[in-house]
Amino acid sequence: MGRGVKSRFADLHIHTNVSDGWLTPEEAVEEANVAGLAAISIADHDSVSGIEAAILAGKKYGVEVIPGVELSSEFEGQELHILGYFIDWHDKWLRDKLFTIQEARVDRAKRILERLKDLNINISYNTFIVIAGGAVGRPHIAQVMLDRNYVRTVQEAFEKYLGISRPAYVRKYPLSPAEAIRMIQRVGGISALAHPMFARTDEVLPELVDKGLQAIEAYHSRHDAAATRHFEQLAKKYDLLIVGGSDAHGKEVPVGAVRIPYEFVEKLKEELIKIEVPALGKIAEATAANPNPT
Repeated sequence: MGRGVKSRFADLHIHTNVSDGWLTPEEAVEEANVAGLAAISIADHDSVSGIEAAILAGKKYGVEVIPGVELSSEFEGQELHILGYFIDWHDKWLRDKLFTIQEARVDRAKRILERLKDLNINISYNTFIVIAGGAVGRPHIAQVMLDRNYVRTVQEAFEKYLGISRPAYVRKYPLSPAEAIRMIQRVGGISALAHPMFARTDEVLPELVDKGLQAIEAYHSRHDAAATRHFEQLAKKYDLLIVGGSDAHGKEVPVGAVRIPYEFVEKLKEELIKIEVPALGKIAEATAANPNPT
């Protein structure tokens, strides 16, 4: 159980081990409870498989769990990640589309390991899966590289080998930002540009807004105060909602490392009502936390 009365704060960017995180959905919710959060969003990469378990845990601990997803897209040779909030995670079309992307993720991991082998970093795919517990994200590859003393830190693995334009980097499933935004809209969600400091945000934002982007992640564990202020100003300029979160994967950045006022969650819900999302009532009822957790 959490310590004391929960503050009305939220962390809207949390990953679990169904994509490239290390915590189970239940563990992520438990950590949110200990951190005193009122709400979180499970936003796994290209997967909604952890949402159901997280919602059940949320009812146990009294933490509201907002169903989300983080879609990886590419624009002019640069990765852009689009978050989706309050999505209908039961939608069959969405699940089928994500399954296709997940298959591509497995293929990508195998190709990365092949490139690492050419660089004298020998990690077999079967060994990697056993160590990583079945997940196939780059953070897991980096962690195995660290565990086997190929690098001194996870960050070094990305800077030398796994990051964009590094020798072992392999492109993700080819999805455009516009397609990612449309996917989220199709299942009743609100789209947001994730960690904008990693994108040429000032250049690409007008086009993303034109394609239907509704929010921007101004608060993030890698944003300093100046970056946050800049993205808040861009949100005001383009009439975007503001969201934020830790981008916790369960290792270096803990759940709740970034927390935003719950009023940002309320504004998301107001936007859903404004665009007349029919599933809002059903989603809100399903994800609401038990006010008297035992």
